[in-house]
Amino acid sequence: MTAARLPQPSPSAVVNEPLRDWVQQGVIGRDAILRTPVGTVKKRYFDHTASGLPFAPIEDLLRERVLPFMANTHTDANATGGYMTALYDEAHKTAARHVRADADDVVVFCGSGATGAINKLVRAIGLLVPEPIERIVGVKKQIPDDDRPVIFLSRMEHHSNDLPWRESIADVVLVGFDDRGRVSAAELDAALSDPRYKGRPLKIGSFSAASNVTGIKNDVDALARVMHRHGGFACFDYAAAAPYVGIDMHPEGDPEARKDAVFVSMHKFLGGPQAPGLLVANRRLFRSRVPVEPGGGTVVYTSPWDWKYTAELSHREEGGTPDVVGVIRAGLALQLKDTLGVDCIERIEHDFVRRAIERFAAHGKIRVLGDPTVPRLGIVSVVIDEGRLHYNLAARMLSDRWGIQTRGGCMCAGTYGHELLGIGAARSYEIRCALDQGDQAQKPGWLRISFSPSTTEEDFAVLLDAVTTLADRYAEWARDYTMDPKTASWRHVDEDAFAPRGLSLLLPSPASSLCSSSL
Repeated sequence: MTAARLPQPSPSAVVNEPLRDWVQQGVIGRDAILRTPVGTVKKRYFDHTASGLPFAPIEDLLRERVLPFMANTHTDANATGGYMTALYDEAHKTAARHVRADADDVVVFCGSGATGAINKLVRAIGLLVPEPIERIVGVKKQIPDDDRPVIFLSRMEHHSNDLPWRESIADVVLVGFDDRGRVSAAELDAALSDPRYKGRPLKIGSFSAASNVTGIKNDVDALARVMHRHGGFACFDYAAAAPYVGIDMHPEGDPEARKDAVFVSMHKFLGGPQAPGLLVANRRLFRSRVPVEPGGGTVVYTSPWDWKYTAELSHREEGGTPDVVGVIRAGLALQLKDTLGVDCIERIEHDFVRRAIERFAAHGKIRVLGDPTVPRLGIVSVVIDEGRLHYNLAARMLSDRWGIQTRGGCMCAGTYGHELLGIGAARSYEIRCALDQGDQAQKPGWLRISFSPSTTEEDFAVLLDAVTTLADRYAEWARDYTMDPKTASWRHVDEDAFAPRGLSLLLPSPASSLCSSSL
C-alpha cells in the first residue's frame, strides 16, 4: 500500500502545535503507570472510540467554579440555584450552536450516550410498546401493513442504532453498501421506492455518520437528501464521529440535506467522561403527548383532578433531577472541540491513520478492515494472523507488555462484522449455537485501535512497533495465558499476584470513619 492511495486531508488545515501540546499535557493520567504480570509499564491509550479521556483544565474549572456552588436547577429564587440553572441552560445553547440546530430543533441531554438518545427518540415518536404488552396484545400485527412505520438502517450500525428500532412496532429495512463500503444512497433510494414502503405514512432513516469499527465516513448529506425526497425523516448516529467531525443539521443552501435528528455520545469527547448522551431532534418527531419519563419538571400544573405537561420539549424530556455537572461538562467538552478546530483534528487523525495503515499493511500477518482509500475517522481495526490470535488475547498482550489500551471484540456491531469478515448464514448459525452453549470465544471480532489529537508521537511509535512485534511473536507469549470460554477473557498465569481490584481500596477503612460506633 502506498500513501498515494489514501485520501488526503484539507491542505488548508494547519496544526497549531502549541495548542496540540497543551491538549496532550492536559490529559489526566497521561503519565499513569500500570503494574502488569509482565512488568511495570506506562499507560498508552488507544481506545478513544470507546471513551474519551478526562481533561485537567475542564476538571479544574468544574472543581473551582461549579462544584463550590452546586445546587439543583430550575430555580432563580436563590443564588446557587440561579447560577447552576444559567450554566445548565448555556450548555444547551452550546450544543445547539455546535450542531447548527434551528428554532424547530430540541436539545435534550439524556442517558449515558447515544444509546440513551436513540431510545429517547424511539419512545418520543411513540414506536415502542412494552414487550410484555406486545407479547399479549400483538400491537404490531394489528397495524395494517400500509400504515406501519418503516425504518431504514444500514448493515454498519452499532447495536445502539439497531436494536431500539428492531424492538419497535415499525418494519426495519437494512440498506447495503456501495463499492467502497459506505452506506449506499442508491440502494436507499431503491428501498424507499419499493411499493411495499413508498406509501407508508412514517418513514425514518437512521444511519451512522461513521463506523465505530472501520471509521469509514458516510455521505450524510446524500443520505438525508434521499430520505427527504421520499418524504421521510433523516436521523444520524454521531456517536463515534462527533468528537472529530463537524455536525451541520442545516447545511446552508441545501435544505434537503438537513438532519432531522442527531445522536451524540458526549463521553467519547476529550474532556467528556461522565457527560450524558445528547439528542438534538426536530420537534415534529416528538409525537407523544406524554413525556418519555414523566416526573418532576415535566408539568406546569397538577391537582387531585388533572395535570398538564409543559409545552417546552427540552424541559419535558429532561424530567427529574438533571445531571447538572454532566451537562455542564458536556458544554465544556464541545467548547474544547471548537477550540481545537475540526480541520486540525481531521488532519491529525488522518496522519495517524495513514501511517498506521501503511505500517500494518506491509506486515503479512496484519489485515486492516475496510477500504483504506475511503475517508475515515482515526480508527484502524485489524485481524492478526487471520484470526489465529484471538482479538481479546491481542488486547491483553498489548496491555501487559506495552501498556497499550485497545479494544477487542465486535464493538457492538455484529451485523457489520458479518460483512467485514465474510460470515455467511451457515457459519453464523454455527457461531450462534456455540454461544448458546456458553462458548463466547467463538464470537467474531477484531482488535480496534483509535486515535485522538491527544495521542502523542511517542505513544504512536510504541504502538506501531508493538502491534507488528505482537503479530510476529504472539505464539510464544500465548503459552502464559489461559482463557475462560464463558467470557472470552484471557488471564496471565501470574495475574492473581499483581493487581487487587475493588472500590474498597479507594475508600477509608472503617477505622478512620468520621463517626465512632461508641458514645
